[in-house]
Amino acid sequence: MRLDIRYRMVFAYDGVVRESHQEIRVRPADHPGQRLLAYRLTPSPAVRVLSFVDYWGTSVDHLGLVQAHDRFEIVAEAAVDTRRVPPADTAPLASVSGEHFEQEHLEYLAPSDHVVWTPELASVAQDAVAAAGDVVGAVKAVVAAARSLLVYEKGSTRIGIPLEEMVEGGRGVCQDFTHLAIGLLRAVGIPARYVSGYLFASDESGATDAAADPVFVQTHAWVEAAVPGQGWFAVDPTNLREVGERHVVIGHGRDYADVAPVRGIYVGDATPVVDANVEIRHMEPMDTPSTRRAVRRTMQWQVVVPPPPTRGASQQQQ
Repeated sequence: MRLDIRYRMVFAYDGVVRESHQEIRVRPADHPGQRLLAYRLTPSPAVRVLSFVDYWGTSVDHLGLVQAHDRFEIVAEAAVDTRRVPPADTAPLASVSGEHFEQEHLEYLAPSDHVVWTPELASVAQDAVAAAGDVVGAVKAVVAAARSLLVYEKGSTRIGIPLEEMVEGGRGVCQDFTHLAIGLLRAVGIPARYVSGYLFASDESGATDAAADPVFVQTHAWVEAAVPGQGWFAVDPTNLREVGERHVVIGHGRDYADVAPVRGIYVGDATPVVDANVEIRHMEPMDTPSTRRAVRRTMQWQVVVPPPPTRGASQQQQ
């Protein structure tokens, strides 16, 4: 599936600020099941863009505006080719207890900023995997248990809410389902990581698929769990489905804090308002004349070269 993605962010201040710096993670990755064809970043006012790859392997663009301003707009455009990846093979559930496997995935087994589970939630996870004999089956059971604890409601929570408070409220959006599923998986010893990306669907809850074209959405989040000897198994806890060609990966980390779409600072006394939206279009198949023309236009944006392999420091989904 060929998708055209346009992410627009506007930082508007109620007064003049002296400078501002934004770090954004919105560039689609080259990833199993997807290929980045082109990418263009257009800031207004124009500024120099510093691109690098963070510790977790996610592409980051840093933009600094060092002049007085009351508005800063960034538009990121990408063309991506996705395909369905064959279902993951599994492994015996007991294999996640192997010492080498645990050491290799320690960062995805420990509590993190947004993923701290209680003994009560650990008990829920233990009950979910009681009848599972393999890792993939256990992941599906745990994710289903997490989904059953919350009702999808747009705008119902905030980033940073503890898992137990989230469950008490009974409502959430994609990052809540994802954080809860990650917590339950880690509680039973299954390494799990947070994936940020895009979902080509009118409703991220799964009530519909792509009922419109284009669709106007926010970024999305889902889970990848490590399967010994096989790699990562991806599942979307918000709509209880395996990740497929409608999902576009940006990057991953321990939780939202590692892969937030935008993070920034500014100098001044003004109050900012940030507006972000994503437009996704389904492009025509590669072999049609109109698509060939579109690709020629698209590829004039920027030759896609992976950012330099620098490893370093590193809201609701925007």
